Amino acid sequence: MGIGKVSSLAVASLAKVNSLAKLSINKINAAAASFAAAFTDDNAVAKSISTGADEAVFISDDGAAYAFDHEDAFTVSFWVKVGWSAELNTSIHLFSSTDVGASSAWNDLYRIYYTHQNNRLNVQWGSSGSARKQQFWYFHDSDNMPTAYSAAGLESSYWTADNRGNVGDDDYTLITITKGTSNSAAPDNLKLYWNATDCGTGYYESGGGSGTPEMGRNNKQIFLASTSWEPNYNKSGDSTATKFNGVTIWDKVLSSAEVTELYNSGEPMNIEDHTAYSDCVGWWNFESDGSNEIDGGPDFEILGDSAVGAK
Repeated sequence: MGIGKVSSLAVASLAKVNSLAKLSINKINAAAASFAAAFTDDNAVAKSISTGADEAVFISDDGAAYAFDHEDAFTVSFWVKVGWSAELNTSIHLFSSTDVGASSAWNDLYRIYYTHQNNRLNVQWGSSGSARKQQFWYFHDSDNMPTAYSAAGLESSYWTADNRGNVGDDDYTLITITKGTSNSAAPDNLKLYWNATDCGTGYYESGGGSGTPEMGRNNKQIFLASTSWEPNYNKSGDSTATKFNGVTIWDKVLSSAEVTELYNSGEPMNIEDHTAYSDCVGWWNFESDGSNEIDGGPDFEILGDSAVGAK
């Protein structure tokens, strides 16, 4: 075979390889673009202001996916757009977890709730009224709680639909609570972040509660904007439904840098892109329903007038 013919075949083969390489690259790019386009954040879940099991937004976890106890490290985070009015004057539970079928608040309770009457965000866990740990932050006092005051940006007024303070996109606030391995609500073990800002030391006195909680790793139920124990699942707000988005649970204490990453300059992110994604054990984006974006994890049921809709 002549040199010219060999060269011709080599050029043809090289052209074919280049063509196939370009085709493969195009396919990879197309697949990557398709994957990137799969994440959307147009909707959220609105919890009806009506109470009762038939109006709830909840998980009943029969696989012990979120069976954290008093010694476990974990993080709970969610975007919230408050709907209650200045006339609420009571408490509203943002995130509440107890044992499945619990008829008492103290069946392995973990909760994050806001008491409007005194402008406090409370975090509490326990196994009885005399075995509980807690810490709370209030946001209207620049002298006694300056860090929380600055982080929330509510000024001298309380947190309401008309005064949401420092917010991200679409008037949502990212609330993140981290809990360490100690059975204590001390500031070095329990932190509140408002958006990406550490709210500093809350009100913590005499061990932050009483007694020693002994919580079991039992199947848990989690409710948004309601209490999590039977029969009423109450305290859901008053004027307008409060909306939740991008709810996540992590089996570690997120660092300050990881919370900042999660805040993502005020825009809910694709959690798969978060550097701590392998530690995320539950993620609900509420784009069309209450599906868990983590494979095998339980979904939220959305009942009654509670519904997924535009943010």
